[in-house]
Amino acid sequence: MNKEYLKKAQPVVYQMLSNALKNQRVANAYLFHGPKGSSKLETAILFAQSIICEHTDNDGFACQECESCKRIENEESLDYMIVSNDRIKKKDIVDLQTFFESTSAGKQNARIYILDHYDKATPDASNSLLKFLEEPSEGIYGILIADEKSNVLPTIQSRCQAIHFKPESCEHLLLENTSEENAKMLAESGYTYDKAIELLSLPDFEELKQIALEYIEHASSFSQIEKMQTNVFVNKSDRMNKDWVQLWIQWVLFYVKNDRVNLPLEKKVKLYSILVENMDMLYRPVDLGLFMDKLYYDIRKAVI
Repeated sequence: MNKEYLKKAQPVVYQMLSNALKNQRVANAYLFHGPKGSSKLETAILFAQSIICEHTDNDGFACQECESCKRIENEESLDYMIVSNDRIKKKDIVDLQTFFESTSAGKQNARIYILDHYDKATPDASNSLLKFLEEPSEGIYGILIADEKSNVLPTIQSRCQAIHFKPESCEHLLLENTSEENAKMLAESGYTYDKAIELLSLPDFEELKQIALEYIEHASSFSQIEKMQTNVFVNKSDRMNKDWVQLWIQWVLFYVKNDRVNLPLEKKVKLYSILVENMDMLYRPVDLGLFMDKLYYDIRKAVI
């Protein structure tokens, strides 16, 4: 987890954890809760590193470079345990207790456990953890992670300091995986983070972007319209599907919105409207071949 990213994406969380670390007021147990994709697990790992790290920064967070930080990152530390099963069971809690009972704390006299997907824990697991939380051992810190806080027993919640993670902008998340322009387009187009990552992995992603850019920079040129028909609507037909077509349209829309199109305002508005109308059609059952013929005709009529 990049500390600067956390500071920008989750400023309230950053400040709360920073205050706890700087003032040495770390609670025995935390409940990190919020929507999927809000960096809860990554933040929990950073927080675990920060509790143990001997070279923290001015905000109390880990250096992420020392041996203890690297051991936590690689899950090799005897002061740290993470359970990330899809459904935490009683055995996982028992194993956790056994692990800490059989090991002694390191230099910082602190040991940390993270229970991911805790909102999906079995009732038996929750009962076992409750006993563990009711009699907290000195120097042992727990971080529970849940997408749905309401699925965590109230008795567990009452023994944890709850920290809410707000939904993160898809664009912020994508910046760790792609360029600023790609992240901006995918976020503005309304793709979820998971869908955006899927699209970024397409072999044609950058090629489609380039075709859209070349088209939009010469949108009033008849030869460019003909080239679009060849490159987009014919040669790629063996690979063409709805995702492929939507992605190309989204790139053109993105460039139109960002004034990259060389057209008079009236034609620009008309082109934008046509693209939006055709995009809406793709959310219904449609013959892609006929759809592309119509799209080609509509675009040509709008800009020539």
